[in-house]
Amino acid sequence: MVETVNSSETGSRAADPIAPEPSADHLNLMALVQQLEDQQKMIGALQVKLHHMEEKAANLDNRVFQMRALLQSGKGFSQILELHSLLEAFMEVCRERYSAINSSVLLLDDLDPESVYYRVRAYCGLPDTFTDKQSVEEEMFMFKIPHNQGLLWQLIHQGDVFAVRDMRKLPRFESAFNRWNLSVLQSDVWVPLLRGSDVLGVLTLGECEDGSQIPETDYAFLEEIAAVAATVIDSTLKYEKNGRILNNLRTLYDVNQQLANVNDFRKLMIETLASAVEALKAQKANLMLYNHQTERLEIKAVWGNIPPETLKAINEGILDTKSFAVGEGVSGMAAKIRHPIRINDRAKIEQVSRNTVHCILAAPIMWGTDVEGVITLTNKVKKDENGNTIIDPLSRFGEDDEQLLVSLADNAASNLNKARLYDASITDRLTKLSNSRHFEVRFGNMVTDAIAEESSLCLGILDIDHFKKFNDKYGHKAGDFVLEKTAALLRQAVRENRQDECFRYGGEEFCIVLPHTPIEEATELLIDLRKKISATTYTWNSTELSASVSIGLACSTDFSHPVSLFEAADKALYVSKDAGRNCVSHAKTSDDIVTLDLPED
Repeated sequence: MVETVNSSETGSRAADPIAPEPSADHLNLMALVQQLEDQQKMIGALQVKLHHMEEKAANLDNRVFQMRALLQSGKGFSQILELHSLLEAFMEVCRERYSAINSSVLLLDDLDPESVYYRVRAYCGLPDTFTDKQSVEEEMFMFKIPHNQGLLWQLIHQGDVFAVRDMRKLPRFESAFNRWNLSVLQSDVWVPLLRGSDVLGVLTLGECEDGSQIPETDYAFLEEIAAVAATVIDSTLKYEKNGRILNNLRTLYDVNQQLANVNDFRKLMIETLASAVEALKAQKANLMLYNHQTERLEIKAVWGNIPPETLKAINEGILDTKSFAVGEGVSGMAAKIRHPIRINDRAKIEQVSRNTVHCILAAPIMWGTDVEGVITLTNKVKKDENGNTIIDPLSRFGEDDEQLLVSLADNAASNLNKARLYDASITDRLTKLSNSRHFEVRFGNMVTDAIAEESSLCLGILDIDHFKKFNDKYGHKAGDFVLEKTAALLRQAVRENRQDECFRYGGEEFCIVLPHTPIEEATELLIDLRKKISATTYTWNSTELSASVSIGLACSTDFSHPVSLFEAADKALYVSKDAGRNCVSHAKTSDDIVTLDLPED
């Protein structure tokens, strides 16, 4: 019997067969595929990271380049001492880096004391002239803009670089552009030049050669190089200012014979007082100068009805006088309020002496806004029936008198300023003694006068012994300290009534000129000075220091020419050194030099 098979059952078995197990090769192939996919993902991630590192390295390289450029620019700028050349170099660096078509530098302008302006001091790529708001053609160097409180200057004070034109190349500060004609500068970016909180000026840069604008990503570099340049510009401005002052001092020294020495100025002040007394019919007058160290007013000259001995002693600086604080008395008050004071009621005047003061007039000596001194007059005078000058108790100082005294005080201020400028040019800054330049002029004149008057003038040349040891062992500050102290002792030794003068001639070398002094008296004075210097000790940073000097001495009665007299004293100085130092030697002739004061053990 044939068995019949159910077709539906057969079909069901065929549709759901049992799946065979994957072979080992198949599994290995699948794992390899997965591994390749993972590696591709890792490679992709590494490529992204590599690209990021390359960008970072490029930025770092650019930063290093910028720092090197800043360093080199700073070095280059610092070697330029002329302002215009410095500004040209600064602009060139900035233009070259960004291919800017033009640039300019505006700096603070002190030509107009009433207003603060910034004027073009250097430019490139701009026309040499411009047309101002009044349609007048001017040189580009005359272009200036005022400082104000507007938005533009607020941004400048922040010190950040900023664009003055937008992406459409239209002015961001339209009002300022129109008011100050800023389109003349053809600028695109402004770079403030700040020194601390002070705005020295502004660097302006035009657009790039391809018409693009300097990207904001480069503003940081501009800020940094501007900071470097501002420091050097500030130093150069001060250097040039000092140069102008020095040049003025030299000019004064060469052409102003009136200020050849302080005595000339003193005579000028006396003549001013004499003129005031005569013109205003005053009993007496005095001139006070303001001492910036003590901050007090000191009487330097007097004139009028004063005992001759007292008048001479004060005017020659022999007699010390009372000083006054600013605000003390009528003279001090005139200095304090910077305005003349006129009091004609003696009841309102403090009577400080047995002589009654009926009226007083004081006018400050002003130089700019600074008080340099005061001229004061007291009492009016008249002639009696016998022609003698007496006090007029009924007369007083009027408004015309006040105006005249103010004019005289103005003249005195101008002369005082000139004299102080001259004094600064002939004075050694460290020791406050007259310098070698002044010595060469004064010594020649003093020797000539001594020969003409047939009087004895002695010259002493002093040299600090082993001075180098102070610098080597304790430093140059200690050496300067010893120089100052030695100069102070030298200054104390001079006799003002004999018109002695002392100078710093060289590094550690000093000169003292003793007019109207016999050789015996000069010898005694110099030996006493040598002993005093040797016996004096100084404290420097808790260290006791002492110095000695070798001295050479010569007299005009033996050497009648300034050169031969100096050479003889100088030769005697070296004899003192050869004799063991710390002594005085006298040159009788160029070959006969005697050591008068042998060194002590």
